[in-house]
Amino acid sequence: MFKRKCLVYVLLALFLLALPAAAGAAGDDPVVRSRSTEIIGEGAALTTYILHNRDGQIKAYVLKLDLTNPYLELKTLVGAAGTLENRAPLTRMVEGQKNAVAAVNAGFFVMANGKPVGTIIRDGELVSSPNMRGDMPVFALDENRRPLLDFFQFSGEVKTAGGKSYPLFGVNKPAYNLTDGSLSDSDHLTLYNRLWGTKTRGGDPDHPEAMVARVENGIVREALPAKDAAFDIPANGYVLWGAGAAAAFIRDNLTPGTPVTVSYKTTPDYQKIKVAAGSNSFLVQRGQVAPFQEELRGKTARTAVGYADGGKTLYFVVVEKSPESAGMEQRDLARFLVTLGLTEALNLDGGGSTTLVARHLGDGSPTLINRPKEGQERLIPDAIGIYNNAPPGAPAGLIISGPDTVVAGTYAEYSVQGYDSHYHPWQPENIQWDLPAGTKLIEENIYNGVYRGTFSFTGAAPAAATLTAQAGGVRGAKNLRVIRAGDLRALQVTPARISARRGESIPLTFQVITAEGQVIPIPAQFVSCQTTTGTVKEGTFLAGQERGRGIITAAFDGLTAEVPVQVECLFTDSSGSWAFEQIEDLGARGILKGFADGTFRPNQPVTRAEMTALLARVLNWPPATGEVRFKDTLPAWAKGVIAAGVAQNMVKGYPDGTFRADNRITRVELCALLDRALKPAPAAQQLPFRDASAIPSWARDSVARVVAGGLMGGYEDNTLRPGWPVTRAEMAAIIWRHLKGKAE
Repeated sequence: MFKRKCLVYVLLALFLLALPAAAGAAGDDPVVRSRSTEIIGEGAALTTYILHNRDGQIKAYVLKLDLTNPYLELKTLVGAAGTLENRAPLTRMVEGQKNAVAAVNAGFFVMANGKPVGTIIRDGELVSSPNMRGDMPVFALDENRRPLLDFFQFSGEVKTAGGKSYPLFGVNKPAYNLTDGSLSDSDHLTLYNRLWGTKTRGGDPDHPEAMVARVENGIVREALPAKDAAFDIPANGYVLWGAGAAAAFIRDNLTPGTPVTVSYKTTPDYQKIKVAAGSNSFLVQRGQVAPFQEELRGKTARTAVGYADGGKTLYFVVVEKSPESAGMEQRDLARFLVTLGLTEALNLDGGGSTTLVARHLGDGSPTLINRPKEGQERLIPDAIGIYNNAPPGAPAGLIISGPDTVVAGTYAEYSVQGYDSHYHPWQPENIQWDLPAGTKLIEENIYNGVYRGTFSFTGAAPAAATLTAQAGGVRGAKNLRVIRAGDLRALQVTPARISARRGESIPLTFQVITAEGQVIPIPAQFVSCQTTTGTVKEGTFLAGQERGRGIITAAFDGLTAEVPVQVECLFTDSSGSWAFEQIEDLGARGILKGFADGTFRPNQPVTRAEMTALLARVLNWPPATGEVRFKDTLPAWAKGVIAAGVAQNMVKGYPDGTFRADNRITRVELCALLDRALKPAPAAQQLPFRDASAIPSWARDSVARVVAGGLMGGYEDNTLRPGWPVTRAEMAAIIWRHLKGKAE
C-alpha cells in the first residue's frame, strides 16, 4: 500500500475502508450465466459476461485485441488536452478522435493533484517516468506491437558546462513515499516540462528549502526558492525542482546564465515504447494467480490488462460495481483472468476510475459501456485508446435497433445503421423494408445522421415478427414480439401519486405489465385519461388554480389505473409520507394542525399534549369549567384541552401527580387513551403479535379492543412494539380510520 504524507491516492480512497477478504477457494469462482460478443473493429471484439457467485450478479467486460491485425492500433491518451495539467473523463478523451473504437482507464494517480503514480509513455515520449520504488510494474506495448509487463528502471543526470553534475530522480513526478519510508523529494532532483502542465510545482511544506531552476534552450534563466516560483514552465525548456542536497546543487551551481544539459533513460528504453501505463501489482504470471506486490481488498470495480497466445492477443478486462453488479476482490479478478486463458496480467486503477467506452457496430463514436461505481465518470489522467485504421470498405451489414417487445395497437421507433467490411460505420440510404402482416411504416427520417423509422402494429401482426431492412446490397433483421390485449395484466402510470402546485405541469408516462411481469412503455397518445381536477393533455397533467384533491383515471385496451392527485398540499412535507392521503384529508377538515413553518413532520413522535388536543377536536369535548391541577407545568396552549380531557375522565396523569405533557406517547399508552375515548369493538380473545408478552397487564385489554376495532395493527414482522413512540403519521392514520368507520 502506498503511504504518502499529505497526499491521498485514488486507490487509497477506494479501498482503504474495505474489510479484508480471505482468499477465496475455487468454489467461490463465478459461474457464467451468459455471455455475448460483438466485433467493434478490426482485430477488436467486446464480450459482455453476466457472472454469478456468492455475492450475487457480476458484470464483466472483456476487450480482446488481435495484435497481429495490421489495422489495429493502441495509443496512450493523456489528460484533457494531451498533458497532465487537467484530468478528463474517458468519454471526453476519445471524443472526436478519428477511428477510435474503444478506450479504457489506465494507471493510478494522486487524488490531491491528479498526477500519475506510475509510468506513462506515449509514442516514444516519456510523459511521466517510472517511480523509484521498484515494486510497481508497468504495462507497455513496444514499437513491434509486443506487450511487455515488467518493472521499468529510470536513471538520469543534470550536468553544467563547468562539469558539475547531480543525479536526476524522475520526470514529471508528484511526491511519493519510497519503500524505505522516505519521501521521494528528499535530496532528489526532478524535471518538469510542459507535459506536466504550464505551471511549476511550487513549494512543499515538507521541504521549505526546496529550490527551482527555469531552463530555456539549455541555459538557466532563473533559480529561486520553490515557494516563490510563480513562473510558467517554458515551452522550449523545463524546470528542475530539488530539495535538500538537490536544492543546494541548484543554489550553488545553476545560477542564471549557466549552460546545462539533461540526459535520462529508462530500461526498457522508452523511445522504443508505443504505449505504457503504470500498475500496482501483477495479477497473473505464467498462467497462474501471481504473488501480489500489493493487494487492494474490497468487492469493487476493477480494471486489468494482460495477454495470451505468446503476446499475440491482448486483453483489457473491466468489472463493474453498481446496483446490478457486486464487483470483485482483486484475487477473484486474478482467478477470472486465469479462466480466460491469460498468461500474464497486471492490475490497473479501479474503483471509481474504472471506465470502458466502445463503439458498437454502426455507431459513429464510442459510448460508455460500464456503469461507473460513483454513478458518473471520474476524471482521470491517462487511458489507453484502441483504433481501427482500416480504409473504408464495402457495405457489409445493417443493424436495426429498437424495442424487442411492442404492444398491438401502438407504434415503435427503430433505427438503422450500417457497417462496412472493415467494421467502420456507414449511413444506409434508400432503405427497403420487408414487413410482416399488420405492420406498417408510418414515418421515416434522418436524425443526427441516423435513419429512424416509426412502425405501427395492429392485432393482425404475428406474435413473433421480424422487420427486415435492405440497402447497399446488404440486409439486416430485427426479431420482436407483439403483445396482444389478452397477454396484458395491468396498466401502470408514473408518477403513481401526484402532489402539484397550482398551475404546475406534471409529465405522465404509461406502461403495461404483461402476464409474465414484463413492463412495456406505452406512448401517451394511445392512453385515454379522465380527471376530476385539472386537465390531462398529450401525457401531461396540468393542475388547476384551486387547491383540492382528485383522481386521474387512465385507460388502455380494457385496462385502467387511477392516480390520486393533490393540488397545493396543506403541508410542505406530507407528500412523501405513507399516510399522505390521511394527513391531507384530516388537515383539510381542520382536525390536524401543522407547524408555523408549514410542515406537518409526519415522522416526529406525538406528545401526550398533542394527542389530547387532537382527541378534543375529534370528539368535541366541551371546555372544562374548573382548572386542572398537576404538579408539573402544562404548556399554555394545552391547558384547556387537558382540563377538558380530565373532566371527561378520558385523560389521566401519573401516580406521582404529574401529567408530563411533552412526553412521547407510546403505542400502549395510546391504546389505553383510545379505548377510553373511542370505545372500539369488543376485544379478540388472543393478540396475534410475536411480542404480545411485552404488553403490560394494565394495557392488555385496551390493546385488544383497539386492535380488534381496526384502529391499530402490527408491523410487517408481526410485532406490535408496545413501547415504541407513536409518530404523527401513525396518529393521523388511526384517527382517519376511526372517522371512516363512523361514516360507514
